[in-house]
Amino acid sequence: MKTETYHIAVPATTANIGSGFDVLGLSLALYNEAFFTPDETRRFPDISITAEGEGVGEMSCGADNIVLQAMARTAERIGCPLPGGTLHLVNRIPFARGLGSSSAAIVSGVGLANLCLGAPLSKAEMLSIAAEMEGHPDNAAPAVFGGFVISMMDEAGVKSEKVSVSTDWKAVVAIPDFELLTEKARAALPHGYDRTDAVHNVSAVSFLLAAFFQKDPSYLKLGMDDRIHVPYRLPLIPGGETVIRQAEEAGAYGATISGSGPTMIAFVDEARAEAVGRAMQDGFAAAGISSRTETLAFDDLGLHEIGE
Repeated sequence: MKTETYHIAVPATTANIGSGFDVLGLSLALYNEAFFTPDETRRFPDISITAEGEGVGEMSCGADNIVLQAMARTAERIGCPLPGGTLHLVNRIPFARGLGSSSAAIVSGVGLANLCLGAPLSKAEMLSIAAEMEGHPDNAAPAVFGGFVISMMDEAGVKSEKVSVSTDWKAVVAIPDFELLTEKARAALPHGYDRTDAVHNVSAVSFLLAAFFQKDPSYLKLGMDDRIHVPYRLPLIPGGETVIRQAEEAGAYGATISGSGPTMIAFVDEARAEAVGRAMQDGFAAAGISSRTETLAFDDLGLHEIGE
């Protein structure tokens, strides 16, 4: 095992994308970075953790740190012990905002442990660990692979398929100044759906897949017309319905909740991105909610090592 600093980056992700509930995910060019320097005189989990950036005040620097837990799970899967050392985290993905912060943390730990132990795992094997920890693969898969990823998870494991996203498209994310925990967003969902809504969503997700496969943005609005989770979660996001409407009126191809929210995401061409961002911010402001917007490209790398 080499004694050096291992340095990786993991992208933010947006899951569901309207009608693709718990199945579709997409990676964004906004990255958390993590650095691990092994110290052979110390034994895992004797690791000193430092952090900077988003959510530092909310993050544990003890044994229950999620990056540390993912490192331990990965070492157990590989069957080799990790040394102690120092871990430094650079967080750019906001916590509990629907941009995959927990998946990014888990994938960071998996990636660091894999590198430190000689990189024996494929990306598919790393995704298996991350999805088991997360409980579902819709954020973890694009965090590992990059791009637009279709996933399913059953007793046989995780299956996924990646499609690269059109470089002509951009994402505008409007990040409001409040958190929405995934548990609360899931609790808002009904226990069952009628046949009409189920058929509608099969139709919608078919158009959503066509948009990404054919790189045709004209299908995006149809594809994001969800009846499974969006109508039940929008009431948890003050101004959310207005944000979607105003984004589309300003020229977005389509807009929806990012993950379980409260961040809202719009798909645009670059020329309209600034106007769409202002419209989304105004939508939140009309409900008395402050927010910030970012225009992001789509990531195609997923988890990756950063060289010296």
